Amino acid sequence: LEDQLLAEVVSKERPDLESLKSELTRQQNEFKIVLKGLEDNLLSRLSSAEGNFLGDTALVENLETTKRTAAEIEVKVTEAKVTEVKINEAREWYRPAAARASLLFFILNDLNKINPLYQFSLKAFSVVFNKAIERATPAEEVKVRVSNLIDSITWSVFIYTTRGLFERDKLTFTAQVAFQVLLMKKEINPAELDFLLRFPAQVNVTSPVDFLSHQSWGGVKALSQMEEFRNFDRDIEGSAKRW
Repeated sequence: LEDQLLAEVVSKERPDLESLKSELTRQQNEFKIVLKGLEDNLLSRLSSAEGNFLGDTALVENLETTKRTAAEIEVKVTEAKVTEVKINEAREWYRPAAARASLLFFILNDLNKINPLYQFSLKAFSVVFNKAIERATPAEEVKVRVSNLIDSITWSVFIYTTRGLFERDKLTFTAQVAFQVLLMKKEINPAELDFLLRFPAQVNVTSPVDFLSHQSWGGVKALSQMEEFRNFDRDIEGSAKRW
């Protein structure tokens, strides 16, 4: 889906690149067809040749034509590969926008786990996505433009989605978007987020302090197993008054 959305955003932002990429793909397919035709023709002539095939002028000419065409195609293929690399490098500038859109769609797609009524089609999402691209604030610099695209796509999808959610589910959706975006940007630790959401407290533990319940102390013990919170439980236990 991300690659599909990338093609859409590039076709709008840089139609020249997408057009050139499509043309290169068409050329590569034509080259394969031409080579296969020449190969089949040559093999057919060789299999039907009798005696000394070097005396078969048509066959020798066909062989020379095949070699010459293959060499020309090889040169064109090499040039096309260089061009394709440059095109892909230019297209990659827009991948963050496509990645954000793809992430948002899959968040929408999971909303039916909250309520079966929440159904969002890719076709409808694509309409919102394309309108968001059109509404994004223009910018001369590609990096700034991509940032504007990400903001516009995120806001447009958020507004589009929340209009169809029950009030009690809007906060859940908003939190999920925030968490998933932060995870994608690697700004939060997945293990810490898991602890926040699930609270995997240790069981059968006794709180050594009166201001924490046994369950809360189980959470402290579980949190203390993470590197960033190592010895957290000992610090609370050893400095109870300060806590």
